[in-house]
Amino acid sequence: MNDNEQKVARRIQELEGAVRKARLEAMQLGAQLLTKSNALLSGAPAGSNASTASREVELAALRARYEGLVKVADDAQALIDNLQAQEHERKYHR
Repeated sequence: MNDNEQKVARRIQELEGAVRKARLEAMQLGAQLLTKSNALLSGAPAGSNASTASREVELAALRARYEGLVKVADDAQALIDNLQAQEHERKYHR
């Protein structure tokens, strides 16, 4: 394996690690979103409108973070796929 191949392999490993971390955090946020959304929809715990509004703001922030993580994971996975395709093309279709 030459230096360039090693660099590409290392880059793919780094990206795969970043994808795993982003997906794990996204799953955790997804669970929080479900729990908090269900609590808000059920009206529990009962509170004032200000409390409901603050929970809705918190949900919006969680959703935005979740969507950002999903985009990061998808973009990194696309880059991984591209790097792997380039390596395959280079190795087998000279």
